[in-house]
Amino acid sequence: MYSITKPYMQTFKTGQKTVTVSGTPEQLGSGKVPSELVIKALAANTGTICVGYSSATAQKASGDFFPLAAGESLALATDNLDDIWLDVMVSSDGVAYAHEVQIQD
Repeated sequence: MYSITKPYMQTFKTGQKTVTVSGTPEQLGSGKVPSELVIKALAANTGTICVGYSSATAQKASGDFFPLAAGESLALATDNLDDIWLDVMVSSDGVAYAHEVQIQD
C-alpha cells in the first residue's frame, strides 16, 4: 500500500479590486501567491480592463496590455499580487481574483 502525504493543506483566497480613475493604473494588491492567480473582470463592468506587468504596460494608452471584457478571465503564474497592474477604460470598473494559499500542518 502506498501513502501520499502533503506537507501542507491547500485552501484559496479571493478578493476584488476596482480602479478608481481611468488612465491611472493601480496594482492588484499585495501579498504572496504560491501558485497560479486567476483574474476575472467583474460582470457589471461597462469597459475593458487593461492588465499589465507594470504601470506603463497596463496604461490604457500603451497598447501593451492584455484586455479583459466583462466576465472574461486570465490565469497568470506570479508570486506576488503587486506584480500585476490594472487600468480601466471606465472609472470604477474592476476585477475579482483567486489564488491558492498554503497552510502548514
